Amino acid sequence: MDSVLKVGRIGYLNVLPIYYPLEQGAVRHSFSFVYGSPAELNGLMAHGDLDVSVVSSVEYARHFTRYLILPNLSISCRGEVKSVLLFSKFPLEKLNNRVVHMTPQSHTSVTLLKILLTKAYGIKCSFISMVRPLWQSTIKDLPDAYLTIGDEALYWKKRQIFPHVWDLGKLWYKWTGLPFVFALWVCRKDLEGFGRDRLVRCIESFLEAKSWGLRNLEIVCSQASQTTFMTCDELRIYLSCLSYDLEEDMFSGLKYYYKLLHQEGIIHSEPPLVFARTEPSEMISTYKSR
Repeated sequence: MDSVLKVGRIGYLNVLPIYYPLEQGAVRHSFSFVYGSPAELNGLMAHGDLDVSVVSSVEYARHFTRYLILPNLSISCRGEVKSVLLFSKFPLEKLNNRVVHMTPQSHTSVTLLKILLTKAYGIKCSFISMVRPLWQSTIKDLPDAYLTIGDEALYWKKRQIFPHVWDLGKLWYKWTGLPFVFALWVCRKDLEGFGRDRLVRCIESFLEAKSWGLRNLEIVCSQASQTTFMTCDELRIYLSCLSYDLEEDMFSGLKYYYKLLHQEGIIHSEPPLVFARTEPSEMISTYKSR
């Protein structure tokens, strides 16, 4: 195996606090980054084309026998997430029997929306992927409802084209009282066999990057605002809504989500949460962001 780890990197603003210090040289590492959407990185990890990546939480559930979870790393929220949004022309209760168009870039958010609509609100919809980007549609051709994630969700929220917008993190928290874990960092299970020290260094780099990014969030936001559609203040507010830890209440939220996925027949079984067992316990406490 090459000494340089192939690491998946979502091309979204939400991972900046972790990847910015790695990409800018503030934290040393031996990574080669591969960029893609969540769905693309899920596929690359599932086929063994990446060593380590952030993946959708449903991807871990579907292929948990292939992965180990990196400790104390996630993209989670306790309430608003701000970048996983359902846009609609109609109030929520009037979406029954309508078609919801979805971004093809997400797996977790699609399953979460289906669960929320059916279990929490008793709404039945049809779901189809968009055949072309929403920005290519005219106002007249906009879908009745559209689920999207990441930077696209942030962009369309600013445009204020749809009269109704629901934040899936907020809906989940209101319904369950639990955090929602949208993504995990995982490594291929066989990576553990290529040396404990190598995997420990990988985990240390990620945890140190998280700590640096959250301590220096103002720098991260200021730099990012120069090349994106969001201001520094908007980025700070957005990123402050997210948690990059993986704590006890997040385990509860993740396990409940997996239970619901199993009940709905979306996954074959409820997966155990199996972590890379190579990190000293003091490493985790050192790099806690809260």
